[in-house]
Amino acid sequence: MNLSNLITSQSYINDEIVAAKRAAGDYSILVSPEFDYEGETYRVLLDGHHSLAAALEDGAEIDVTEATATMSDSVALIEKGQIEDFLSATYMDSDYRFALSGKDVW
Repeated sequence: MNLSNLITSQSYINDEIVAAKRAAGDYSILVSPEFDYEGETYRVLLDGHHSLAAALEDGAEIDVTEATATMSDSVALIEKGQIEDFLSATYMDSDYRFALSGKDVW
């Protein structure tokens, strides 16, 4: 799965949690289905921010699961075309940025 369009609004990362994920080899993340917004295609990192950081530090393969509406209620908003509501519902603590590069999205 291409993760170049993966975005997140969580900036807080705890180094101890990342170290534990690295030690456990836990590189699993949960992402939203792709959606179009303002002429671009994105997906949101829903869970696994620390696991993603661990995988990037270790150069490990990322185990990606795409969420369904039964796994994450917010995905139903994508299915209904309510993208701004989805982005609000999944907002964490900072402006949305690309999860791999750290560059701001908007």
